[in-house]
Amino acid sequence: MIASLYVLIFIKLYIPSLTPSVLKDSKVYTCLIVDDDNLMRHILEHYIKQTPSLTLAASLNNGVDALEYILSHGNELDILFLDVEMPQMSGLQVLKTLPKRPTTILITSKRDFALDAFELEVADFILKPVEYTRFEKAVSKAIEAIQLVQKADQQTDIFVKVNNKMVKIALDEILYIEALDDYILIHTDKHKHIVYATMKAIDEKLGSDNLLRIHRSFIINLKHIEAIEDNSVIIRGHYIPVSKSHQDNFYSKIRKL
Repeated sequence: MIASLYVLIFIKLYIPSLTPSVLKDSKVYTCLIVDDDNLMRHILEHYIKQTPSLTLAASLNNGVDALEYILSHGNELDILFLDVEMPQMSGLQVLKTLPKRPTTILITSKRDFALDAFELEVADFILKPVEYTRFEKAVSKAIEAIQLVQKADQQTDIFVKVNNKMVKIALDEILYIEALDDYILIHTDKHKHIVYATMKAIDEKLGSDNLLRIHRSFIINLKHIEAIEDNSVIIRGHYIPVSKSHQDNFYSKIRKL
């Protein structure tokens, strides 16, 4: 009850009219809070609740539990809000122990740890007390860092065997892929590549969020859709059907573009 009262007082002082976050992102990023300061944890929890692009996985009060949690759930976490100074195990010790770190925002009451933050390549380093506008700025930096890594990791080309040679095709240049019995036909603006492969095999090989299977016989590039009409997409004047089993996933993707 007392902690909640302090949170309300802090909000009145630092963010008199807290409005929904200006952070607009179709993806929701999963966060973990680690801070031995109860008041700070409650404030961060409130901030996350006010930010549509964030969701809270857990809120912990020590580094030992944090390390155990991250080692078990690290693949589910996107952003870590981590206090530097904690008993038993500091935030810096947690980061140095982890084989793979979530994108991290360090939180502390002292500037002395700025160099450590730089060396550990954290997304941002913010001082207590944390105002909401500063919180948003740090989250924006964290999301940018995540997106840069995702972009660097994303596949840009694919090699396919056409006749007796391996041909490299840029994924962005693919308009759509069509099944032809035991073959597939890859359509680009300049070429049509006939490849001996199944749709399942080529679908598993593609590493782009823009290439989506919408029918048992068609994979399309979302970037090249010109129009959608009667559950068909139009690409370069060609009408390509969206099957009932793929409609939910397709329209979910379209809404995020």
